[in-house]
Amino acid sequence: MLIFQNSIDSKYYYQPSWVLIIILLLIIILGYLYSAYRSRVDTFIKAVFISRFSIQASREERSLSHPVSLLLSIHFIFIVSLFILQVISSGIFFKNRTDFSFVSFALLSVVVFTIYFLKILFLKIFDLIIDKREKVSEYIFTIFLTTQFLGILLLPIVIFIAYGPPVYSAFFTYLGFALMALAFSVRIGKGIGSVLIKKEATMFYIILYLCTFEILPVLTGLKLIMRLGH
Repeated sequence: MLIFQNSIDSKYYYQPSWVLIIILLLIIILGYLYSAYRSRVDTFIKAVFISRFSIQASREERSLSHPVSLLLSIHFIFIVSLFILQVISSGIFFKNRTDFSFVSFALLSVVVFTIYFLKILFLKIFDLIIDKREKVSEYIFTIFLTTQFLGILLLPIVIFIAYGPPVYSAFFTYLGFALMALAFSVRIGKGIGSVLIKKEATMFYIILYLCTFEILPVLTGLKLIMRLGH
């Protein structure tokens, strides 16, 4: 099949045709959203940087089931999975390279989707414990907002890693990790800061949440990446 053939010669390494197909698909998604839902996309961008827009958007009906949110979530899952596969197969961090295949990409996409699905599910359960539905809903929206925007930022990085000169590959890899760490910090800071200011949860519940739903998934993900890279 065409998508499994190595047909595009990158200066970094040979790129399977399916990589180009995925990248073009993601670019098409962004272009479609901007042309079909321009006002919604503008609101999304404002919500990333301005808190009052974020709170307002989180309270809108169908804010997370809107086509813009759904397509941006799919965009994030695909782009972060491709970035992780690039990292663990590049040899920058691991001596043994994982097979750079469509199957590996599909498996990583399933893992990323599962992690975020379970995170949202457990947050809903956590909501039943602390009985703060509005605040938990705002935080869930913040998770979607930061990850979706991160997916947009990672797109050019993935393209440069795939087809750019090898001298820049390590730089863009570290830049991608820096953006992921920044998005994680912003998400935690906005959520925890809002709770502490309004005193809507005790420190015990905050620590319980951080250990269970934030730190543990990150450690699990890092462990998985290390296993794939060896």
